Amino acid sequence: MDLRRTQPQLALLSLLGNISLIASWAVLLTRPSGWEVVGPVLLAVFLVLRVGGAWFYALRRSGGSAVARRNALFTTAIAAVAVGLWVFTLLRGPGRL
Repeated sequence: MDLRRTQPQLALLSLLGNISLIASWAVLLTRPSGWEVVGPVLLAVFLVLRVGGAWFYALRRSGGSAVARRNALFTTAIAAVAVGLWVFTLLRGPGRL
């Protein structure tokens, strides 16, 4: 059985990672005071929870199965694209998208 079903904490951490990515984008687009600190911190939380959690699951929990490693690689690639889009938005500014 999949450990994400028997241990819902892993799924909850993954969800919290997704929420932190959405929050970092919202902070980047609205640019409230302190956004220079809060945005990158939320982005780092996303990376730690999503990518770190995927690799933790692949290496520790599943015994290093090929499916879990492919899932971790795919999660890493998607996270890299998300960070790239976040940096693109940072450089272009919210008004020039």
